Amino acid sequence: MTLSAKQLSTELAKIIDPSFAEAIVASYTEMQQRFFAGDWQPSELDGGRLCEAVARATYELDSGTVTHSQLPKELCEKLEDEQNLRTHKLDPKARRHIARCIMLVYKFRSDRGSVHISPEYTANEMDSILMVHAGKWIFAEFLRLAWNADRKVIAETIADIIQLEHSLIHELDGTPLILDQKVSAPEEVLLLLNHAEGHILPKDKLTQLAKNNTPKSVGTAISRLTASNEIRTSGVAGELALTPKGQKRVIQKIIPKLNK
Repeated sequence: MTLSAKQLSTELAKIIDPSFAEAIVASYTEMQQRFFAGDWQPSELDGGRLCEAVARATYELDSGTVTHSQLPKELCEKLEDEQNLRTHKLDPKARRHIARCIMLVYKFRSDRGSVHISPEYTANEMDSILMVHAGKWIFAEFLRLAWNADRKVIAETIADIIQLEHSLIHELDGTPLILDQKVSAPEEVLLLLNHAEGHILPKDKLTQLAKNNTPKSVGTAISRLTASNEIRTSGVAGELALTPKGQKRVIQKIIPKLNK
């Protein structure tokens, strides 16, 4: 059964504190959405929020105790319980694995400076890749523990929730499709470049992927976006790359407009 984010929150709220359920689903979907949009720093901040919510919810599953104030470090130490001083409902290996992954993500984003303003910190794609994929494992493992469901069901639920929430682009077998048929040619070009690995695509491939506009209008859009420095040619003949100016337009203007 396909679940929206709201429906998944409602299902989890039958098992754990409703505020934890809402925070887990909201932080995970937001983290994925911003990563897909190429906005790295929110991925890291949402990773921290996901860790806090999952740590508290897992502790509730394990102990039956609800806490809104304790942070992941203290809760993960209680979950691991190396000296076996506590009574537990969850399997020792399950507790240990999820606790250690939570602390990996939580400590990493803190060390990188994303918790506090740091002159040495710049959000980047590689850091966010770690956060997003580790966050996905944490989310999936928590669903397995909370639901006691089959891994295939959980994988399908995770895929569905992101497809439903991140409704601008659908990717199938590595081929992206902009779902809004009213998207303008410049918007479609920028969205496709933003979605592409390294934010680079061959011009012919870009024209082929822009299904909502004619090749002529895409060609005109490419010329205008190049003139405005929102895209540029790369070092490889025939390739086009998204510039920071173009990415800023995608994140601040195009995505909010199309998500309304």
